[in-house]
Amino acid sequence: MPTSPIVAIINPASGSFDDDFRPNIEQALKALDVDFVIRETDPDEGALPVVREAIENGATQIIACGGDGTIMSAVDALAHIEDEPRTIFSIIPGGTANLLAQALKIPEDVEKAAQIAIRGRDRLIDLGQCGDQFFALGLGMGLTEKLISGTSSKEKERLGRLAYAKAMLAEMGQKPHRFSFQLDDGEEMTAAGVALVVANAGEISGKWKFAPDAEMDDGLLDLCILHRFYFRDLIRFLIRGLLGNLQKDRAITFFQAKT
Repeated sequence: MPTSPIVAIINPASGSFDDDFRPNIEQALKALDVDFVIRETDPDEGALPVVREAIENGATQIIACGGDGTIMSAVDALAHIEDEPRTIFSIIPGGTANLLAQALKIPEDVEKAAQIAIRGRDRLIDLGQCGDQFFALGLGMGLTEKLISGTSSKEKERLGRLAYAKAMLAEMGQKPHRFSFQLDDGEEMTAAGVALVVANAGEISGKWKFAPDAEMDDGLLDLCILHRFYFRDLIRFLIRGLLGNLQKDRAITFFQAKT
């Protein structure tokens, strides 16, 4: 069945999905006078079936609409399609954190994001892979994983981004783990820390730079190990992140590698 060249994907089970989100997207895209359709994903199957059907039926652009979970699912789905043509991938953010959209300088306003999706400049970015899953922003173990998994949809709806701050404060003072890792073809290394992050983008929440040397199109991934996390560290991290010199902090170790 032929489809429109532009397919916007929405997850109706997402916490970011409300009564106005879909109508606002439809209105913004109609105002740009483009041929599009909106497809909803199945919460149990993710974005892959919808993305595959869209590509097979001739779609040339996928617009992922929603929070980071919906967007990352669509990125992973597109990367898993074999012999995938050079499909344009765009974002209309609608979640709590919208980290990938922020890293790509995409505004949270639906109309402005839609304008960038249709009329913006194309950019090639790197993707990382962990097991069978692809990612565009990064992945984490330890503290960072707990911040995401430990923050419920209800808390995000009630507190917004403060929900992540609440979860972060609850994890202060945790004992370090022993992480093992290998960079490219080098020897296996170990390090103690409360979090290990593999970052493809270095800027979070506007101007705060967690991995100052990370670029989304340099062919490298940045591995960051947070050795400890106490309140005194938090204040210092916030200041140095804003100044863009977090790599000078002794509580964090940075590496760069292709794999």
